[in-house]
Amino acid sequence: MWWWIIGTSVVGVVTCLKDVFIEVPIAIKEGSTAVMRCEYDLEQETLYTVKWYKGRQEFFRYVPKELPHTRVFPLATINVDVSESGANQVVLRQVTADLDGKYRCEVSADAPTFHTEIVAAWMHVVRTTDGKPELQLEKSQYTIGEKLRANCSSPPSNPPANITWFINDKEMGNGKVYRIPTVRSSTPLYKSVSSIEYDVLSSGKIKVRCQSDIYRVIGSETQVMLDEDKPRLASILQPHGHSSGLKEAYSFQSMVLTLIVLAVLR
Repeated sequence: MWWWIIGTSVVGVVTCLKDVFIEVPIAIKEGSTAVMRCEYDLEQETLYTVKWYKGRQEFFRYVPKELPHTRVFPLATINVDVSESGANQVVLRQVTADLDGKYRCEVSADAPTFHTEIVAAWMHVVRTTDGKPELQLEKSQYTIGEKLRANCSSPPSNPPANITWFINDKEMGNGKVYRIPTVRSSTPLYKSVSSIEYDVLSSGKIKVRCQSDIYRVIGSETQVMLDEDKPRLASILQPHGHSSGLKEAYSFQSMVLTLIVLAVLR
């Protein structure tokens, strides 16, 4: 008897539910589809049930020993796609702003242990309008020593978007940001407006990029290439595209410069 007790208590022969984790979108647009996954390792145990909760309310259950295997519990604004939901995932269609919140997955092994593990994650539902940020610059050309000034406005959203500036692909921070309400309702929308100033210290083209994002998941960007403001040649040059005219203009200009030099040397 003593040997039997030791034998049944050997850790190496015990199997149990482990490695339970949840995958929920960090942020998702209102009206889109959310796919939530719950992964687990039963080892040699049998699955008893998988339950999904929004807050404290259960809205979906999977029980392999029952027919049908799935059961949906009425919960306002939650639209479960039963055909795509099962032991490892639940799919929500036409997500509304009310579904912003904490979700839990509860996995239980079958008898005799009924070992249960619960994991949770938060999903943010974002209201936003389509479109790219609006980028406005004080000038279209800059020279060394000048100060580049620009404004960037994000599409209206809730929560407000974050704005990040890049100049020649180097991150320049968020600038001075203001939140402006654009739609007043039960869920208002806000436009983020950011301004930046940058000292031009090198020659050549300047690439200015404004990036708008929410939770670093939903976003878009706008970029503009600026030319260097170089001194212009005299207006005697012909319009762009007339190569023969340009050659004649350059020849005439060279001749004029030669005559000026000769006059100075006399």
